[in-house]
Amino acid sequence: MAKKESTSIWVWAFLLLLLISFVAFILFLDQKIVSSGSGSSKERQSSGSENKPTIDFYSVLPEREVEIPISEEDRDAIENPVINKETTNQSILQVGSFHSVEEADSLKAQLAFLGLEAKIKSAVVNDETWHRVQLGPFASESRLSQAKNLLIENDIKYMQRSLQQ
Repeated sequence: MAKKESTSIWVWAFLLLLLISFVAFILFLDQKIVSSGSGSSKERQSSGSENKPTIDFYSVLPEREVEIPISEEDRDAIENPVINKETTNQSILQVGSFHSVEEADSLKAQLAFLGLEAKIKSAVVNDETWHRVQLGPFASESRLSQAKNLLIENDIKYMQRSLQQ
């Protein structure tokens, strides 16, 4: 039978001594880093405020001014806001036109489920009465495009009409 070889007690003592030395060295470095780190951060704070460049917003901004080319028509519209007010159009969307009021009411209810408020307007065309389902008027482009997107998502055809103010 083979005889088991046991490791010497001196090997275990050497490994234990090596482990203790390593732990002591790590603790020593940790203390050194902590003590040097707190002192240098105070030095950095005091020296950082002295060397910190001051930037004056009002002196830097005019140096960075950029010229944007604008056509004469746009320049006139910017300088004279009355021009802009005159060209503002309100839009309505006509969603359907029916002979019977029931069909128009049905479409109006379908639009109400989508969150759109529709109106039914009657008109006589060539001695026939038509009931038009309309949305609007929309004063802002964002509301108009939201309504258009809802109609497109639900496969509802529409016709956009402008109303002059």
